[in-house]
Amino acid sequence: MASAQSLARICMLVLLVGLPGGPEQTTPASPAMPLDPIPAIVDAFSRHSLVCLGDAHGNRLGDAFQLKLIEDPRLADSLENIVIESGNSRYQDRVDRFVNGESVDQQAMEQVWIDTTQPQMASRQISKVVLAARRLNSTRVRRRIRVLVGEPPIPWDDLKTGDQLRAWEEQPQFDRDAFGADLIRREVLGKKQRALVLYGAGHFFRRPHSQSIVTLLEANEARVFSIWTNAAAELSGLQPDVAGWPKPSLALLRGTVLGRTGMSIYLGQNSGDVSPEWLVPIEEQFDAVLYLGPQSTIAFDRGAPWSCADPAFGEILRRIALGRPSGADRAKQRCTP
Repeated sequence: MASAQSLARICMLVLLVGLPGGPEQTTPASPAMPLDPIPAIVDAFSRHSLVCLGDAHGNRLGDAFQLKLIEDPRLADSLENIVIESGNSRYQDRVDRFVNGESVDQQAMEQVWIDTTQPQMASRQISKVVLAARRLNSTRVRRRIRVLVGEPPIPWDDLKTGDQLRAWEEQPQFDRDAFGADLIRREVLGKKQRALVLYGAGHFFRRPHSQSIVTLLEANEARVFSIWTNAAAELSGLQPDVAGWPKPSLALLRGTVLGRTGMSIYLGQNSGDVSPEWLVPIEEQFDAVLYLGPQSTIAFDRGAPWSCADPAFGEILRRIALGRPSGADRAKQRCTP
């Protein structure tokens, strides 16, 4: 006859198997399979309103893939919008006119990315995604693509003190994820349209709940397909045949060797900088992983430094100092004569 301790173990096993996720924990993981990424993403739009493609900022191969994806006519036939993380939404009308081929003053367009909520990231460079969408739309008479800029409409001219900046930042509607989710609900889902959403991957995590663009949208039953762009893990060390995959490739994660791997591996040396709640198997956070190549091929652009003499740079320093005076000192040391 089984002991009381043995019976307790059996009851616990039955309980675990009966819970959601129980069977998956006891099922052996299968190898992930490479897919041609652009057709796979286009196909995802047949079942999802939103495809969220997350990447590390400045990833050269990731940026190149995004531009190739946008320029592919198969994608343009599958959606109506592209949503990008950068760009002050106060100037959405300028972006709309520019993307539709109208002549817009260069300085007016630069202001979209100078007046960012992240002044340390301010730039005179017009988003490459916006430029690619303008080129694409120039070849299309119908079904033109709209680019939505996803930053809250921060009014820098009205913010003169650190207290004013903090008061503006503490308004719930101007949380960057909450604003982005509301923008997508209003301008995409509310119009029964579809969108490719391009942000830093940290904005797309499903855990912890209710704190990212994806979880906020899925709480309203939006159908989201999310992709992690690998930039830190050596995937062939997790699954050896990845070394022979085409570059780039897309792989679905659920139930696979790559999917069962913890986020700490995918975050690499940055895993110590995030909430422990994030460090679950990647299949609990994302639906697919974009493989660009081995780690030896991954490189990052850090952006060109400001000229110390640029009039806009003085204003950027003022904005940084409102939040972090020491940050303004560091930024001043990096400008070029």
